[in-house]
Amino acid sequence: MVEPYRRPKSFTPLVTIYIAAFYSGVIGAAITEQLYKEKYWEEHPGKAVPLMRPKFYGGPWRVMGGNEPPSK
Repeated sequence: MVEPYRRPKSFTPLVTIYIAAFYSGVIGAAITEQLYKEKYWEEHPGKAVPLMRPKFYGGPWRVMGGNEPPSK
């Protein structure tokens, strides 16, 4: 027998979780970059902090308007 039509479940909880995960990632990246800068300033006082290499991208990349940090 054919099931009667039921409305699909709401997407609101899923969207809320996605938004929370996105902003958690943004805040985590900001904290990571700030800790990187503070560590660099402790080791090299008075010098400009080089750009932080991407954590989850191992491919080639170039820096526009700056110097590329040394590769590991």
